[in-house]
Amino acid sequence: MTGFDDPRGRRSEQLAFEAERAANTGELDTARALFAQAAELEEQVVADTDPAQPRVKSVLAVSAVALWYKAHRLTRAQALARHYLAAGVALEEASIRELRALIHEARRANDQRDQPTVTAAKKTDAAQRYCEVLDEIEWRRATAPSSPMIPIAGTTELERLWAKLDDEDRKAIEREIQALEMLDRTGEFLYSDVELDKVEEAGPRVARASP
Repeated sequence: MTGFDDPRGRRSEQLAFEAERAANTGELDTARALFAQAAELEEQVVADTDPAQPRVKSVLAVSAVALWYKAHRLTRAQALARHYLAAGVALEEASIRELRALIHEARRANDQRDQPTVTAAKKTDAAQRYCEVLDEIEWRRATAPSSPMIPIAGTTELERLWAKLDDEDRKAIEREIQALEMLDRTGEFLYSDVELDKVEEAGPRVARASP
């Protein structure tokens, strides 16, 4: 079973309920851990839901991102929301608006945290390629007319690569998004090992791939 009938989804709902109860009694660390477990399961359900059910897939996508947000995994929430938008996982207009709102809220919450300078994490070939494909899709959407044509091959490759990423890859991508958000807001790059002239010439991710 997939979609709303998936038993992992029911387990996710149960964990989220337990998380809300823990939060209401002041057990914030427990609540965030439970929300993270629920988000992992919900993300699995989204991946296995048939694209022929776009409304169901869209609703579940928003749910997965919202659970990461409640777990205070703010950059993970942003990364997943961006992935869903770029890959066309969320097609319902309401869900697209909700994902964009969650990105905004997660970014605002991240702004309230200290942002230390870090060294860029080493990524596998799959993670590097994922970033490149994501960049290309986001660039097309940012520079094309209001309804840019995104090649199906691009979104298909994005989904294939996302499925291959391990936890370390996703953490590296999360850190990368934090760095890019800092660059967008302040003009100061979060990473300590990137030459800004390469960023200006080739884009942040391509610059990090440069020797």
